[in-house]
Amino acid sequence: MQNDREILRDALRKIRWLKRPLVTVDGPCASGKTTFASCLAGILDAAVVHTDDYVVPHSMKTNERLALPGGNCDAERLMREVVTPWRGGLPVLVSRYDCHADRLLPPEALPDCGVLVLEGSYCNLPAIREAADVRFFLDTAPEIRESRLRDRESPESLQMFYERWIPLEDTYFSAFGLPDDGCIVLQDLLPPDAGFML
Repeated sequence: MQNDREILRDALRKIRWLKRPLVTVDGPCASGKTTFASCLAGILDAAVVHTDDYVVPHSMKTNERLALPGGNCDAERLMREVVTPWRGGLPVLVSRYDCHADRLLPPEALPDCGVLVLEGSYCNLPAIREAADVRFFLDTAPEIRESRLRDRESPESLQMFYERWIPLEDTYFSAFGLPDDGCIVLQDLLPPDAGFML
């Protein structure tokens, strides 16, 4: 049975072999998605897009919308701005959402690169999942995630995670059976640097 290091090396070989692959990094909050995506970007000379920049604006955060699995993600805009152009070999312009100001920031062109990493919860929504070439899912132990959240979040923010963001994620994972058989599941990735991938 392969360990995580061997699984990861095989995945990296596949990514390097593909032409303009789309790689997704999903998993629960504080599982290490952003750090892992940053390491991938350094190794693969990839651009990274964060699903946190594609949450739905306040005007769309209705009870009906949030009741939908993955409804907190503006998947329609993410597909339109990022996934579809990338798959079509076209330039990608990212308009990040500033949740504090509740507005889209001016579009920014992704740097010229051969790999795109889409990082964050909800990047396994059906349309995105079908477009992805390699899908990682970080299965980090609850106690590790809990410790990370307590280290990085204020008490008010932490309460919001418990009351809203974590239940929304859990609903999404359950509704779409994640991680599914197409995910490369990595457990408890702790090292913060790229060395553990080599």
